[in-house]
Parts: sequence; structure tokens; C-alpha cells
Amino acid sequence: MNDNSDAGRPDAGRRRFLKQAGTVAFGGLLLGGKALASAEHAISPAEATPDFNPDVEIELAAVVDEVGLLPGAPTTVWRFTGRVLRGSTDALTFLKSSDHGPSFVPVLRMRRGQKVRIFFANRLPEKSIVHWHGLHIVQRMDGHPMYAIGTGKLYVYEFVVDNRAGTYWFHPHPHERTGFQVYRGLAGFLLVSDDEEDALKLPRGTFDLPLVIQDRTFDSRNQFVYLQFMMERMMGFMGERVLVNAAPDYTRAVERTAYRMRLFNGSNATAYRLSLTDGRPFLVIGTDGGLLEQPVTRRTLALGVGERADVWMDFAAAQSGDEIALIAQSFAPMMSGGGGMPMMGRAANPAPRVIARFRVGSGAAAKSSPPARLSKFPALHLRDAVNRGRPRRIHMSMMRGQAFLNGRIFDTEAVADDERVRLGTTEVWEFVNDSPMAHPMHVHNLQFRVIERSDAAVGDAASLSAGFTDEGLKDVVLVLPGQRVKVLMKFEDHAGLYLYHCHILEHEDLGMMRNYRVEAKD
Repeated sequence: MNDNSDAGRPDAGRRRFLKQAGTVAFGGLLLGGKALASAEHAISPAEATPDFNPDVEIELAAVVDEVGLLPGAPTTVWRFTGRVLRGSTDALTFLKSSDHGPSFVPVLRMRRGQKVRIFFANRLPEKSIVHWHGLHIVQRMDGHPMYAIGTGKLYVYEFVVDNRAGTYWFHPHPHERTGFQVYRGLAGFLLVSDDEEDALKLPRGTFDLPLVIQDRTFDSRNQFVYLQFMMERMMGFMGERVLVNAAPDYTRAVERTAYRMRLFNGSNATAYRLSLTDGRPFLVIGTDGGLLEQPVTRRTLALGVGERADVWMDFAAAQSGDEIALIAQSFAPMMSGGGGMPMMGRAANPAPRVIARFRVGSGAAAKSSPPARLSKFPALHLRDAVNRGRPRRIHMSMMRGQAFLNGRIFDTEAVADDERVRLGTTEVWEFVNDSPMAHPMHVHNLQFRVIERSDAAVGDAASLSAGFTDEGLKDVVLVLPGQRVKVLMKFEDHAGLYLYHCHILEHEDLGMMRNYRVEAKD
């Protein structure tokens, strides 16, 4: 799937790609020329810059395809495909679904400081755009819904990778269709490396395992089923089967040594409480924004939608032929302890189930331990916050089939007075959950620190909260029903319009999303 036969001839490959993308009329986007004004909004779309000399150049397309996920008929999916035009062929690969072969889940590999150009072609039957989740990036490269392009159109991304090494991801971000497009298969990993991480000599290559967890429901013809009832949109959609790397029964042969497992919750609405069949705890070495300062231990691991956790998994003590399985317990957004009810008659908290199996090989054991010190964080101190005594509060609420942030719904370019921040300042935001559902809150363009979480979790919510990893830098934080969570963030480098929203995709599509504007100093 990653055919790089033209990697040494980027101009030829690029010309062919543009022709296939339908660039005769791609609505205001001229390669190497001046961007025309968009008819749909005042901000021009991105353009390829003649003097931008990328280290990595990639063709990426969103397409309709068929893949074999279950025995029998193939499943129609929407997926990313593409090729590397310039740079290492490892810049775009596809995950293994199990020991049996590749899946359609893409992995982009980048390095801090690299200049990247991505030609994104929309070959879907509706508008789309790509958001690079977790990246610190200029406004028009962030994938705001205002930039969504139509069928046959092309969008050119150019940016410098300015993030710490870590596990990030990418997905579509068109308003009111994000949930549908991600559910159909459009999501991938974006892995960033840097010198600090290299010096630690963490497991790499085949010992570095990205694992995306997603739940799906299939009909009798092996096709995805989505949003059959109005209430599923309000409650958030939960699938009946849990897939790992698009496999319904993920199995992986492992050696008797240490692995870095990058666990990522790519579901639409489901939160997961993870554990291991042999009872060992998770040794967490990284979260959304990269490596922790030092490893932390969790008996169980909780992941809200969009959250990531890198764990150190050592199979050296296991015996040849042993099978160690990853267990997931699924939580609906409406959970007990939040005054809620099970969704559509389906249990909000079904029994734990095996979602991935790791079978230990017969080689000699090679035991190792993670470094005691993993990384040093950028300076981010509460004393520097301009509002440390009066946090900027964001209230989450739901009423009459609508989802709100501070009583407002999404408006493409609208920004309220209390949604404006100053470039270069540090602030405290407080997410206040006034609803009976858990909400994973995501802020674009930055990483934040969780500095305070109220103790309001009972019932299922308390069971889930025992596995939270609030340490490190984050870009998603799961706020349980009735909870208040304070986060500390700094608005650096880029002025412009960015998003904050609930990452339950159905809630986001319902309007539980707002703009905030970073304003340059006078």
C-alpha cells in the first residue's frame, strides 16, 4: 500500500497526484501562485509556497474503499491512502492489523524541526478536511471546519513540526460530519521523534507498537452501522465490537523483551478501562503530549476519546507460549454516578472483554527497564498565569437534543468576548461539567497540564477515574459528570482562530465546540 516508486522523482509524482485530484478547478487553491479568496469564508485556503523547501512531502487522499474486516463480504470503508514524494519512505506506512497482514490504518512519522508539505486530496462524496490532533501549528494548517473542501478538491498543508516527541494523530474535521467520517475509518497515527527521545534508546522498530482501539457495529452483510436512533447522536455512539488496528481479534506474536505500546482511544464516544490478564500494572511512560518526566504505575488505565498513553510492556519474564491479553471495559458517556441511564437499552458498562492477544515466542529473555528519568518538560508554571485566581470557566451542558459550551453552540467563525486570549500569556481554564455525561475536552494548537481535579466521581465514574493519568502534557482531558478540572496552558507563537470542544464526536457534531482567538499583542 505504501508504493514509493516515485520517491526519487517528486515532481513527476506530484504532477500525477494533482491530475488525479482534479486540480483543474480546486476552488481557490493555486500551486506556486496566489490563493484566490474563498467564496465560503473570508480566510483564503492554504497554498503551496514556492520557497518552502520541505524535508518531507506526502500525497494523502481520503477515498472510499473495500477491506476485509470480518469473514465473508468486504466492508466499505472511508480511508486515507497516499505515498511519499520526498523524504524517508517510513514517513507514511500502514499498521499491521494482526500477525496476518496490513490494515488500512495509516502512520505518519515525522521529526521535530522537519518542514512538511502534505497534498491532501478529497475523493469522498462530501466535504472534508484534516486536523493534525495535538500539533502546535498555524491556523490555516490546523484543519478548522471553515477550510473543508469538496469532492475532487485539494488542500495543501505546509508546516514545521514543533512538538516534542510523542504519539499524536490525525482525522477529518468537517462540521457535523466528523463523527460519520471517523467512524467509517478515517483516522491515523502521527508519531513525532526528537533528539531527547533518541537518547533514551526506547524500544523501536518492530518493538514500537501503535495500537488504536475503536468500537464498531456491523450488519449481516459486514457493513458498518451508525446512528440508527436519534438518541444515539445525543448519547454518543458505541459500537458492539471492539477492534484494535481495525482487527476484530487482534493477535500479535511478541519476543521475550520490552515493547513500547502506544495505546490510543480512537472510538467515537466510548471511554475504556484497560487491564491485563496476567494482573501486571501498566508502566506509563507517556501521554498525549509526549514522554512523562518519569514512569508512573497504574493498575488499570483509563482512556477517554482521543487520549493516548505510551506504556512500557516487558515480556521477558513470560514463558514461551504464554498468552497475555489486553482487556477493555467500555463506558458510555452517560454513566452511573452521573444520574444517567444506560444508552438505548444497552448496558453502559458491559463486562470486560479481551481486545488484543500477545503470544510470547520461544527466544531467550532480554529483560530491560525504562529510564528512571524520561524527559524534561517545557516551563509551565501556575505563578505565570494571568488569571490564576479567576480561571476561565467553560461549562458543559446538554438540553433538548443540543450540546453547549457556556450556553453556546458552534458558529464557524464566531468568537465571544470571553473566548479571546492574548498571545504569549499563560492561563488557567476550568472545565465544569454540568451535564450527566462524561466529556473528553480537547483544545487545539497546544498541550496543557492538568493541575486540579475535583473529587466528584462515584459509581462507574469512580471506577473509571482510578485509571486516569493526569501527569504530563495533555491535549484531551476526560471530565466526569459533576466534576471540575483545571488545566494550565500557554498561548505561544501563533495568533489566530482555534477550536476547543468535546471529543465525543457526536457531541462535537451537535455543536459542543467553540472557537477561541489568540490575539497578538498591540
